[in-house]
Amino acid sequence: MLIRPRTRHLLLLLALAVGCKTDGTVSPDGGDEGGVVDEGGDASGGEGGAIDPEAIASEVGEALEQEPTGPREREKPADPQTRDAALVAVAHGNPDGAIKFLVEHLESNANDHEARFALARGQRLVGQLDEADKTLSALHKSAKDAKVKAEALRRLAQLRFARGDIKGAEQHIRDARKLAPDEILLAGELVRLMFLTGRAQEREARELIDQLYASYSDGTAQSAEDLLGTAYAGLAERAFKSSSRVLQEAERAAPASAGSEIGDEISMELTELFLEKYKPGEAGETLAQVLARDPWNPEALAKMGWVFLDQFKLAAASRAAEESLQVNPENADAHAVLAWVALIEGHREVARAHIVDHVVNVNPSHHGGQIVLAALAIFDRDTRGYAKARDAVLAFNPRDGRFFSQLSDLLGYLHLYPEADAVLVEGAKILPKDPYVLGALGLSKLRLGDEAAGREALDKAWKKDKYNARTLNVRQLYSERIEPHYAERVEKDLTLRLPAEFQDMLAPGYVTAITRAREALDKGYGIKISPLRIEMYADPDEFSIRTVGVPSLGAVGVCFGAVITSIGPYSGTHNFNQVIWHEIAHSYAIELSAGRVPRWFTEGLSEWESEVADPSWARESAELLFEARRHDKLRKLSELELAFLRAESPLMMEVAYATAAWAMRYLGETYGRPKIVALLKGYATGKSTDELFKQILGKDLATVEADFSAWFDSELDRKLSGFRPSQDKPDDPRTKALMKALEVAGAGELDEAQKLLEDLIAAQGDGFHARSTLAAVLDQKGDEKGAIKQYEKAASFALESLAPFMAIAKIAREQKDVALEIDQLEKILAIDAMSLEPPLRMIILAAATGDKRLEAAVDRANAIAPLHPVALAASALIAKRNKAKKQDITAMLDEVMVTALRPDATLDVVVMAAIAAEEIGDPRVKDLAPRALQSQELPEPARKKLKKHAP
Repeated sequence: MLIRPRTRHLLLLLALAVGCKTDGTVSPDGGDEGGVVDEGGDASGGEGGAIDPEAIASEVGEALEQEPTGPREREKPADPQTRDAALVAVAHGNPDGAIKFLVEHLESNANDHEARFALARGQRLVGQLDEADKTLSALHKSAKDAKVKAEALRRLAQLRFARGDIKGAEQHIRDARKLAPDEILLAGELVRLMFLTGRAQEREARELIDQLYASYSDGTAQSAEDLLGTAYAGLAERAFKSSSRVLQEAERAAPASAGSEIGDEISMELTELFLEKYKPGEAGETLAQVLARDPWNPEALAKMGWVFLDQFKLAAASRAAEESLQVNPENADAHAVLAWVALIEGHREVARAHIVDHVVNVNPSHHGGQIVLAALAIFDRDTRGYAKARDAVLAFNPRDGRFFSQLSDLLGYLHLYPEADAVLVEGAKILPKDPYVLGALGLSKLRLGDEAAGREALDKAWKKDKYNARTLNVRQLYSERIEPHYAERVEKDLTLRLPAEFQDMLAPGYVTAITRAREALDKGYGIKISPLRIEMYADPDEFSIRTVGVPSLGAVGVCFGAVITSIGPYSGTHNFNQVIWHEIAHSYAIELSAGRVPRWFTEGLSEWESEVADPSWARESAELLFEARRHDKLRKLSELELAFLRAESPLMMEVAYATAAWAMRYLGETYGRPKIVALLKGYATGKSTDELFKQILGKDLATVEADFSAWFDSELDRKLSGFRPSQDKPDDPRTKALMKALEVAGAGELDEAQKLLEDLIAAQGDGFHARSTLAAVLDQKGDEKGAIKQYEKAASFALESLAPFMAIAKIAREQKDVALEIDQLEKILAIDAMSLEPPLRMIILAAATGDKRLEAAVDRANAIAPLHPVALAASALIAKRNKAKKQDITAMLDEVMVTALRPDATLDVVVMAAIAAEEIGDPRVKDLAPRALQSQELPEPARKKLKKHAP
């Protein structure tokens, strides 16, 4: 997966290359021709004057400091001193305090049933299941009221269910119904138990369901308890829409804010329904109501952990589960969440310990726990272990299709895509009509490239369950978007899917870029990924739904091995050539490691491979990593997996990618690709990174980590050298001197500012900020040559900074020095492969002056936005020079003219279209030339040519 946050503007704020203007009336002239100047804002000498050096990196620093670090620490509330306070405490974050008071209270008030129910609730919340059982058993035995006795049995059934004792739970419900045969909730509870154990179609269950439906239809069911009972009938029928409606009615009758136990039961059931239908947002909103009343409700916190897992927010999931365990150290659901997180993060033995020591010992058929054990067995290729886990779940409920679907999700997180598919194929044989199995199988087949089988499975799932969000989304995507608007192109063993309207124009370029990547990587890794399928979507939500079944994935590319999905380069948001090289590299890592490569390794490797292919594709991350190091936010090599999985913001995800990229650059440059290939093959055997480093690199992980850290610091200090003002050292005389120079320059005293800056440079204050500020001062004084010299010196202190070159480009533009401006744009393209504005500007200048660097600029623009009219016009021009087919040239130029001939077309488009039309011999140059000649920046060679076509 590739996530490319647009941190360019944020990082440029770190560069104190300010324009020290005497007033605020002059701003950089971005012009109308799509120039590069605007992208850097003040970094190129723009309006805004001085920037306080104490604020350097403040945005990055603040963002880094705001990153959550761990779970909340629970502060123990004061113990209640009265009965009423104890009843409140049990539902408001102090169950242990309530227990202490109520135990004593009941010694002298044995018939206080409300207090006894509250005591059992508190005991359950803190994990005292045996004590809760005793409390409810005593209540059942001593109570005279049949309804009280029945309710005690119902709650005892819940305790049995939590231990996996389904027979004991069902017997309690049946006994309770004998005491209260007309209780709607008890009838619903029995239906629920029969449904959860695969017996919803039995005659008894069918009769009860009919009775429950009737009680709702005739208005008998009015209370929250009754409504919950009738909702169970709908759930057993898979009538999810009506079940959701009834549960929400019940929620209104017993709102979470009131704190009743039945209210919490309703919230938990509604949450589970939303999760089942892949609607984690709604599930989280439901739980939030419980947690607003009781921020330490351990059951709600554990369930919130599952919500976060569904959203792949591992840090938040872990935090919620750990907070749950502060109240109930043995909460099985919380331990299961932590086991999922540990397994995804590569800590397999930690995951196993959570399940064995805290989950299956409490409930041998715990759904989430057995899924972890099944995944561990599959990872270890332990067929018996997998069968044992599967059978434990199916012994509880022989119709539990969600075991297979959720296990496949977990295996997907582990990159074990073929194994996930095999699980679902088995599930479909066991449960051929289960919508969860069929829906997940459909998605799995699509991810593996078998679209016919995938869509067939989704259609079958849809017939059984029309409320599964993933099934609905993917079916609609195919019928409403892919079928009518996308087309496939097959080139030997490569299949491309892209928008039909762009296929003829864009597919050849994509095939060339992909073929180049495959040939290089085939050679480097000694294997061939064949066949290969790549799908390029125009809309981010289309890409996301095709990839994971729901919108808002937040990535630009995902690799499933021999199938890659991505957002195509249709909006100028990313460099597609870099993205596709990155994703194809994943295919080799997944294949060689059998999917068992750690996330940090494969992401870093793909970043390194794309950097080797084109150095400009490297992440310009030195500024960010420098700040992360300063704020102690960098992960060690041994912790890099957590950097990805615990990142909770785009900024920290960028830190993760950048650190992993540097790590694999170090390993690749130090040990060579053959060692990397050997490591990947070693991961396929299930060995750990430490084991493989010892075996293949001859060093343990700790040693490699220390070596990398030393290299990393040295490399980072090489990229960012010289004096750098820091918030950590506000009293540094050099920082004060820089502040003074900025203040003086801001007051218009440029000579004095120049002297102060020159003195600072001579007094160990030489560095990027001093030089770029001096350059800005000289520029304001009219000493452009001096300014350029200082900007060039500034660049030597910040090797990834664009600001100096952008500033020089601005000077060149003002002086109409086209050659110098193109030189600077070329330097910018060598650093920044993601921004569209520089190559567009370079295209116009190169095309207008006959500069040979036109093709390089066009290649870059085409990788980012090949349909942009400027890029497309330049492509048509190059096609003409290369003697391409006339019809291809005409098709491109016709597409350009759709925009260029409009009265609201921007001048950059008009100019480039006119230049292309003039050389190609297109008569529409007569319409474009007069407007193009209005540009004050049009280079003279182009102006002379276009004048011939003006009236």
